[in-house]
Amino acid sequence: MDIDRNERAARNQSLFREVNERTVEFLQNGLQEVDGDGSVISIMCECANAGCHERIELTAVEYEDIRGSSTRFPIKLGHEWPDVERIVAEHDRYVVVEKFGETAAIASRLDARDHDERSD
Repeated sequence: MDIDRNERAARNQSLFREVNERTVEFLQNGLQEVDGDGSVISIMCECANAGCHERIELTAVEYEDIRGSSTRFPIKLGHEWPDVERIVAEHDRYVVVEKFGETAAIASRLDARDHDERSD
């Protein structure tokens, strides 16, 4: 397995995750009630393809459930990279992939939320 591909995949997905984190935070800070009310939010696909600009829809609760793991990402079906991740959940609007091997370790290291929780 090429470590450069692992690093690139994890970094791309972590970047999209950071953008989505800010989007969800923005929505939950008064612009719109989204946490727990079933409202659907639109976020960027968190696939490893840096050129992907597609959007997926999910609820804030679904997003937070996925974010419970630093190695899981919501993406559009067909955007998975089977050599570095596997589909662990399928929904009508998106799928959830989980990184494995070296890519999982890199994704965990790059997860700002995970590091914030450790420093508390």
